[in-house]
Amino acid sequence: MPKRDELFDAAFLARLERLHLLAKRLAAGARAGQRRGKTIGDGLEFADHRDYAPGDDTRFIDWPYYARMGKLLLRLFHQHSEADVVVLLDASASMVAAETGGHSREKFDYALRVAAALAYVAMGSMDRVTLQPYAENPAAPLRTGRNRGRIFEVLDYLAGLAPGGRTRLEDCARRIAAGAEGGTLLLVTDLLDCERELSDALAGLSAAGFETTVLHVYSPADAAPRPAGPLLLHHAETDERMAVDATEDVTAAYARAWEAFAAGCERTCLSRGATYVAAGTDTPFEQLVLHSLRKAGVVSG
Repeated sequence: MPKRDELFDAAFLARLERLHLLAKRLAAGARAGQRRGKTIGDGLEFADHRDYAPGDDTRFIDWPYYARMGKLLLRLFHQHSEADVVVLLDASASMVAAETGGHSREKFDYALRVAAALAYVAMGSMDRVTLQPYAENPAAPLRTGRNRGRIFEVLDYLAGLAPGGRTRLEDCARRIAAGAEGGTLLLVTDLLDCERELSDALAGLSAAGFETTVLHVYSPADAAPRPAGPLLLHHAETDERMAVDATEDVTAAYARAWEAFAAGCERTCLSRGATYVAAGTDTPFEQLVLHSLRKAGVVSG
């Protein structure tokens, strides 16, 4: 298991801070919050002013402005939902790939960095975050406050996760939905071995009040493997093995099957009112996170 400083080094932390600043600039240049409304005195983050009207709560009058300009204005604040931003993170065995001499963590480590960045930007936008890993069962979650200063707690938690076990998306989603208040949910997963469960899982999350965005994490080799001759394929979750001669024709057929698989997952997401985002590990995580959070309405712009 890699240490925190190996997964999340100084360069990663610097990229996180740039990502946070970019998200703030996007929010400042857009209309006031897609997810957050403005209301008098509710919330912590200042949003705007409006003219004072008789009957308004005088506690929220901007008295320094009145002293300068002689006009009564009320301070408005962003209204925050009490529901968390939930990052549902696939920690099943398929998130690592078997290779000669060991295993590749490329996909899982990318998912961990994406989860960390999603949490950091959401916390910086004054949202609470629940990080919820799952495989056969939901693991113990981490819940944050609305303070990005707790990011090292998030990084320690993520660095301590180890992938393993089979994928039970539908059952895990049902358990999570049962004890939740709805809100925004970001599902970070490779979608392997859960294609049949995806529709019912998304339906249950929607019924529980979640607006779900699915980040489909995959490596370029998942989508388009190169011809490699005779291979012994190993199923990470069932331990099944199959001998294959990976010729050009076989790999081309596989690539077509992958495209059909990804397109089917996207159709399922759309049919259940969820947003589908392709998340290849060769995509800069800043680009993916901003795109996904804009889709989910956590940042505007």
